[in-house]
Amino acid sequence: MALLSTSVGDCALLAPVVPRPWLRLLLLAGFLIGIYLLGRATGLTQEMTVDGIRAWMLAAGPAGFGVFVLTFVAAQLLYVPGFVFVAVAGLVYGPIWGPIASVLAATISVAVSFAVVRGIGGQPLRYIRNPLFRRWLDRLDEEPLRSMILIRLLFWAMPPVNYALAMSNVGFRDYMVAAVIGLTPPFVALSAAFGLGFDLL
Repeated sequence: MALLSTSVGDCALLAPVVPRPWLRLLLLAGFLIGIYLLGRATGLTQEMTVDGIRAWMLAAGPAGFGVFVLTFVAAQLLYVPGFVFVAVAGLVYGPIWGPIASVLAATISVAVSFAVVRGIGGQPLRYIRNPLFRRWLDRLDEEPLRSMILIRLLFWAMPPVNYALAMSNVGFRDYMVAAVIGLTPPFVALSAAFGLGFDLL
């Protein structure tokens, strides 16, 4: 009887740590949809344009860079493309400081995005058995840095990319190293171009 009691007790202790990937995925989806709808309802998403963000930064004065970073962080959760911030950085800070500002803000932004998505959603992609997805995930496991650098060079700081990587098996360190290496070339080049007056929009 004591043995049975112990077994039942052990099961009770183990129950909370049994992985529930789909439950966490639903929680994440609910969170992201809620944030997006809130952004739409308040008009924040619509105001995240080059002119809008630039006006917020200029109005903030010395705290303009802080506004830029916070807006970039929020944008990653609101599905606003990072290209907007590349343009703003170049236009506000010029061809020298603009690229630096864009890379710093993007690095902080993708780090926060990873923390939020991994914290709420966990790593549900490890449970996927679809052969096509598994091939991509296996490649990501085998060569995380190389794979993620290539992804960043092609897709930059697109929110769906951040979410997918956060829900995979990659570690935070590799994620951040790849983000810095992969984001720097396109962000520097485009921010500098905007800073020099090239109209790429």
